[in-house]
Amino acid sequence: MIKRISLAIAALALAACSPPAQEAPAEDTAANAPIAPAGCVAEASRDWSAVGSQYYVIEAEAAGATCRDAVATIRLTTSEGAVLYERAHPTSQVSLAFAPNSDQARLREELDAWTQNTADPQTADSLPAWPSGAARPPTFQPADGVTRAVYENARGNQSALFCYPDGGESNACVALAGTTATLLGSFTPERP
Repeated sequence: MIKRISLAIAALALAACSPPAQEAPAEDTAANAPIAPAGCVAEASRDWSAVGSQYYVIEAEAAGATCRDAVATIRLTTSEGAVLYERAHPTSQVSLAFAPNSDQARLREELDAWTQNTADPQTADSLPAWPSGAARPPTFQPADGVTRAVYENARGNQSALFCYPDGGESNACVALAGTTATLLGSFTPERP
């Protein structure tokens, strides 16, 4: 009997020294669920065949805490993916392209429309001439650093021209030649 009591005491001592058995963690379904992006996110892209057998990809994306607060980025790349031009615009400042009360589905449609070229024809010689001695061409606001020589060179070379809404009434115009892109400035069409 002493032997049995000794064995019982030894078993109790051994159990007291062993760590408690751990319970299997409950499966956290929230942690295993896919994470949805917060806020408003949309994107669009299209191929663009410019003059002279030049091919580019026009990409646009927008993200923000809400669609009203989204910032949209437009990007022109070569067909191989090299970025030639990229510019971000708060959608609230580009009322020509983005409605202030868009939801995510509507923002996607607006981005798709934003990637369409507004230049017609799609060559820089369609822009108004910059008269000698004038501060700028009529109905056109040159970008910082764009001189009359740069502007007129793009027009004279009949560079491919991609224009897109960049404000309430204006369109930013980018001249492209091979793997070179130059933001010429913003064009505001004359009203009839």
